[in-house]
Amino acid sequence: MTQDGPDHVMALLGYAMDGLRRDVVAGMAAAPDGPVRTLRPSQVRLLSLCPRTGMRVTDLADRVGITKQSLGEFATSLERDGLLESLRDPADRRVRILRPTPAGLAAVAEAERVIARVEAEWRIRVGAERWDLLRDILGDVARLHRSSEGHPAS
Repeated sequence: MTQDGPDHVMALLGYAMDGLRRDVVAGMAAAPDGPVRTLRPSQVRLLSLCPRTGMRVTDLADRVGITKQSLGEFATSLERDGLLESLRDPADRRVRILRPTPAGLAAVAEAERVIARVEAEWRIRVGAERWDLLRDILGDVARLHRSSEGHPAS
């Protein structure tokens, strides 16, 4: 533990995520008019992980890493804002399929532009070589985790 708090990897990743999240939220709030201004990063993540063709609620919850119930709350909010739509699976009317609307896809595209700008700013602050190495390492760790969890390592 350092004078400023713990220095284990969980804490360090948490500090980095907090800073990135703050900068992304500020960037999204400053974006041109549109739904991205009020989205939370967690909502952007859900929209960006939902394929254009749609996905079953249970499968999307697994992909996002949250419970079906939590996903339902997110989905209701995003549906209300016109960013996500819910359809019944024609093969099984009990199954709900979620897919982003055109407005949802546009919000994801704008959020990704904000994220790219924030990453570019952080790359300058940290130094290109160190930032690129951090991204490479995090990519490796993410692929290992997804593979071990049974998710595609893409």
